[in-house]
Amino acid sequence: MVKIVIIDDHTLFRMGLIALFEKESGLEIAGEFSSYGDVHPNISKLDAHLILLDVSLQDESGIEVAKCIKKNRPSMKIIFLSSHKEEFYLINAVEANVDGYIHKAAHLRELVLGIKKVIQGEKFYSQEISNLLVDSFNKKTCRGLPFLTYREKEIVNYLMEGYSSKEIASTLGISPRTIDSHRANVLEKFGLKNTTELVSKISKQKIRF
Repeated sequence: MVKIVIIDDHTLFRMGLIALFEKESGLEIAGEFSSYGDVHPNISKLDAHLILLDVSLQDESGIEVAKCIKKNRPSMKIIFLSSHKEEFYLINAVEANVDGYIHKAAHLRELVLGIKKVIQGEKFYSQEISNLLVDSFNKKTCRGLPFLTYREKEIVNYLMEGYSSKEIASTLGISPRTIDSHRANVLEKFGLKNTTELVSKISKQKIRF
């Protein structure tokens, strides 16, 4: 019996996945969590063989979570199960030495196959992800995507829509100075000089938060 833990910040998705796995023989859900913070205190004692992890959690980087788990539990298998398929995430996932990456749009059969392959010691990437990885490596232009907090992602999305700091502050109920501080942090993380460069980079490289 393969014992699986799900870490994903979308409750309905976790519940749906659990319902699907109940119909699959040989697979058992050993736990489900909305964040790594919920499971971290007991990670060394976690009774599971494999973790299905979202690459982008609300206030955590799935990439960093995977690295932390691998450091504390080297034998733990990790598959990223995510709606993200941008090359930033894919390349960082490979560099984090996870055991697989499956897009959430994949069929259940492909997910189950991936779990079985990974448990057997193989790496597994769903077909769409494999194609994107090959394309990315061929271009050799990939750069890692910096981790942004939930608030920073919110602000970036408003900036992409053309909102000013004052308008964002009014919408979120915080001060313009706080918005400017978050914006400065985002620019520093991306290594950019101004908002125009940020908007251009996100648009050209089709980054989605």
